[in-house]
Amino acid sequence: MQKYSLLLVPLVHLSFGTFTACSQKPAAKETVVESSMRYLENDRIKLGIDLSLGGAVTFLSDRENGGQNMINSHDWGRQIQLSYYSGPWPYVGPNGETPTPEWAGLGWNPIQSGDAGGHRSQVIDFEKRGDNVLFVRAIPMQWPHKTGVAGECEFECLYTLTDNVITLEATIVNHRSDTTQYQACSQEMPAVYTNGPWYKLVTYLGDQPFTDQPTTVVVDKSDNKGWPWVHFYTPENWVALLDDKGYGIGVFQPEVMTFNGGFHPNDSHKGFGGEKDVQTGHTAPIGKQILDHNIKWTYTTSLILGTESDIRGYAKANRKVEPQPEWNFQQSRQNWYYEGDITDSGFPVQDGLHINFKENTSLVSPVTFWKAAETPYLEIEGEITSANPELSLTIEIQPVGKSDLTDWLNWSEGDKNIAKENQQKSGDFPKAASFQIQQPISADGSNRIYRIYLGDSANYQGAMKNLKITFSKEGQAKIKRIKLGS
Repeated sequence: MQKYSLLLVPLVHLSFGTFTACSQKPAAKETVVESSMRYLENDRIKLGIDLSLGGAVTFLSDRENGGQNMINSHDWGRQIQLSYYSGPWPYVGPNGETPTPEWAGLGWNPIQSGDAGGHRSQVIDFEKRGDNVLFVRAIPMQWPHKTGVAGECEFECLYTLTDNVITLEATIVNHRSDTTQYQACSQEMPAVYTNGPWYKLVTYLGDQPFTDQPTTVVVDKSDNKGWPWVHFYTPENWVALLDDKGYGIGVFQPEVMTFNGGFHPNDSHKGFGGEKDVQTGHTAPIGKQILDHNIKWTYTTSLILGTESDIRGYAKANRKVEPQPEWNFQQSRQNWYYEGDITDSGFPVQDGLHINFKENTSLVSPVTFWKAAETPYLEIEGEITSANPELSLTIEIQPVGKSDLTDWLNWSEGDKNIAKENQQKSGDFPKAASFQIQQPISADGSNRIYRIYLGDSANYQGAMKNLKITFSKEGQAKIKRIKLGS
């Protein structure tokens, strides 16, 4: 095992040859400055991380596809790297540093490589564990700042290479001086940027996951799509970026069914380009998380190299979606979050979600997938207290609809306009209306299992993807478990 407690990273290999003078001065010794790159490699895959960029992935190749580097590093916002989001908006640094205006809306946004001004993140620990594992710990930089503002946190990455799959176990360890519990934000889990040859964005869009239904090409050559980024729902939890030969990289995130993706800047750049060129393919699994000031949060994402069949097959073999979803809140929020004036006791979560809620505030589930016919009941276990005896719960359920069979713009830019797109697609891809079920409950603080029948609603048919539980009055609760079942 190779271990470095602190690495000061040079950028290039340097060497000096020997020379002999008339004075018979001894020959100068060759000096080699160590590269900042560290690699994992087997007979097919080569992975490289750059310790001068916080341990972000800057090299990834597949010998079955020619062995070219697939990862784009045009700037330090690319690579394959960790990136997190929270409040406030804008985020002002500890010494009054203000963000650059074009990025101020991102708020608190530490990323693994460095900031928008070119200040690098600092690696503070590195280990090579055997032949197939790399571990790196780094202090990231706040991307929106160009003055070198370090994040009050640490990033940990554990990379494991097995056959044609790299497993990334990513952890953020927060120690922020600002102890505010900010609202949940969308998190990239992680962000992936490929070189121009890997432009074709493919996934499964539908309501029959893992039944060998046809996949969808979201971005293709000469389709005038890809920038701005688009977002979409895929109940198979994977996305692939492929080249003209059908080879590329797949991203499988078992906790997430919402992805971003695309290609920058336009059609004329699709299909060619290297790691320093501006053109890039992109995808990122997107999950919502509350990032407490002291949180330690880990997710695990797999990067699969190969064909669409390889990638989809891996996702099917490793999926975690259950026919009857259940969330136990003994040690974490299980990707649930809040809307409105509602907070919990913070990290660490212990024996349930200890929440204080105001009138008409909500618990919101992660985006998932279940079938109504297999789950006629919703169970909520916990202790709910309110001074008002007429407390009721509103259960709002969002079905999978035709709008989930396509992709949607993330923002408007140039000739790409969200309002115009919505109008054009509304006929073929209408959004399924959510529906509500009202349930009066006893809110006397006793531990109860509230069992709510969903089958009475005529709208509860087919595939569903998320739910929201709204409290009609102010109160407190300890929510231990939520389950959809029979």
